[in-house]
Amino acid sequence: MYMRKLHEMMKWIVPSLALLATTHTPCQAQYITDTGITNPLQRSIDYIRSTYYVKGISAAAWVPGRGMWKGVTGVSYPGQPIDTTMLFSIGSVTKTFVAAQTLKLVEAGTLSLDDTIGALLPPMPNINPSVKVRQLLSHTSGLGEYLGTPWQTAMLASPTTIWYFPEALNAFATPPVGPAGSPFAYCNTNYLVLGKIIESKTGDSLHKVLRTNFLMPYSLNNTYMEAIEHYTNPIPHNWSTPTMSPSAATDASGVPHEALWSSIEPSGGYFSDPADMAMWGYHLYAGHVLSPSSMSEMLNFMPLTGYFNGYGLGAMRFPAGTRNFYGHGGNFFGYAAAVLFNPEDSICVAMLVNQDCIATNMAKILMNELIKQMATAKVNVVADSKQIHIAPNPANTHVTVSVPPALIDATVQVHDLTDKTLYTGNLNNHTAIVPVSTWVSGTYIVQVTAGQQVFSSRFSVQH
Repeated sequence: MYMRKLHEMMKWIVPSLALLATTHTPCQAQYITDTGITNPLQRSIDYIRSTYYVKGISAAAWVPGRGMWKGVTGVSYPGQPIDTTMLFSIGSVTKTFVAAQTLKLVEAGTLSLDDTIGALLPPMPNINPSVKVRQLLSHTSGLGEYLGTPWQTAMLASPTTIWYFPEALNAFATPPVGPAGSPFAYCNTNYLVLGKIIESKTGDSLHKVLRTNFLMPYSLNNTYMEAIEHYTNPIPHNWSTPTMSPSAATDASGVPHEALWSSIEPSGGYFSDPADMAMWGYHLYAGHVLSPSSMSEMLNFMPLTGYFNGYGLGAMRFPAGTRNFYGHGGNFFGYAAAVLFNPEDSICVAMLVNQDCIATNMAKILMNELIKQMATAKVNVVADSKQIHIAPNPANTHVTVSVPPALIDATVQVHDLTDKTLYTGNLNNHTAIVPVSTWVSGTYIVQVTAGQQVFSSRFSVQH
């Protein structure tokens, strides 16, 4: 019975995973306590769980200037609620770490985006040596999907074996499906090859490199490479469904993790909690991790159609009405994950689910609710903004605040979203230049006072 169940699940692990595919001081663990914000967010994830018929959700949001929000809803299994100490598989969100590390090596001059696999690694079965690093990152390599029949057969035969992923890649890589530079085709093989390149260039194991360069500096203390690193946090039962149909979800918690997760380490090996993922997404997409040139490469999205409308170098772009969010989704064997970053105000949302689904579609609902609540929170201080001209917006090094000549002897103050005053000055010749290079990316409030008149507006800082 056990082996038949595992075999049935192996048949759809591949399409499930294939679907989803600078130093900076870490932010302090300040939590949002305003019930006018937290209560609607909790209602939002309760609504998402019931609407999408998923077992459980753990979610978090980082709002610059306000802090972190965390919420849970649903169950691990009947009678056991989800709680905030639980870690979930983040699936392909792991690729964001591997992409960032690859770009860090490019910044260091250790490799180039135009280097070929053949120039960086010894020959490997079924791996085209002419594929470039850029093509691996962007899924335009033409390589065959690693999670094919040979891999499935090995997982079925020895589910408790821990695989060293470079050896597994040599054993299970399938033939290329196209030449280097083929059209976009999401393929986990690309990131296993990148993992081998990282290990070759750093002389250390991938999980140690990522822990040293990202997990430790950004205080991601609840993120671990499953089956490779040890942790004591509980994990929720994973509910698997080959068709993403909630009614078909089956409790798969009895299937061992060792072979499955160790063998996909660079493409989907991390377990984490949503607070870590929200913080990671904020630091990465706000530009704290990589140089501006690397960020330009990462966020240079090729246009696509589907639930994400662009793919860069290890980054997805998600349409949401008139907005686009940056981030990545993941889905593997009864777990789903999403990290979304709003470039307009640097808010980052993470959602982890213990059931197969497209979590990014669900996370967009939470992000839009959070944006609405933050806008509502700012209504009291934003009024008659037409009297104030702010440029550039978003700003990077400085922002110029201007008012009409009719406003005499005006003064200006700039506050963050916690109402902390960051700048006070006079509007000489109706203009003030406000330095913002040391401010964190996020939204700020400008208040101009002229006699008995008070005007307010807002702008964003983007580094």
